[in-house]
Amino acid sequence: MLLGKSRVPAAYLFIVVTFFGLMAGGAIGAPANEAETFVQTSIDRGYLILNNKDLSANDRQMQFREFLNSITDTKRVALFTLGTYARAGSQSDIDRFLVAYDEFAAAMYQGYFDWYTGQSLRVANSAVRTADDVVVYADVIGPSGAPQFKVGFRVRKDSAQRNIVTDFQFEGVWLALNQRSDFTSFLQQNKGNFALLSAELQKRTQRFREAWAPPAKR
Repeated sequence: MLLGKSRVPAAYLFIVVTFFGLMAGGAIGAPANEAETFVQTSIDRGYLILNNKDLSANDRQMQFREFLNSITDTKRVALFTLGTYARAGSQSDIDRFLVAYDEFAAAMYQGYFDWYTGQSLRVANSAVRTADDVVVYADVIGPSGAPQFKVGFRVRKDSAQRNIVTDFQFEGVWLALNQRSDFTSFLQQNKGNFALLSAELQKRTQRFREAWAPPAKR
């Protein structure tokens, strides 16, 4: 389980390395459709924040979190990760979980934003599932110019018909799907106790902040 202490860092490391590697290096290639353009533009926006030397560390972190919230729907993803349990919890249970998940996701991504440089993104193609469901595929290019990883962005529409990213894929593994399996398994083993799941996410958030903090710059 990703909630287990031994497997979470390795599994999430791959996802976070990929996502922030893209942000740190900029983007390459001409988008072929609306979803690809959205991904390309989002990468450019993240790149500008990460490389703005005029921002303090706290300001850069705050702006980058706002940026992530602008291209994702954390509530939608969080509810998806609960599976059928999303209909089983009380409103207070769900509200506490949403707060815990938001902090968890932010810590997971923000913990690495200063680590990765020298990589770039090359949009390869996209697959249209429906008019409201497009997967944009891309290669992460290393400093040598050779592809290192394959990633995917699942792009859908929110209630205002804006493009949002609802899941990230690394080498065929979808993050939200993985979390859904782990969270629902955790709830099943703990008799649907949302308080325990929220508490576990809070512990995981703290571990990310403490153990995954970027090294001091020399």
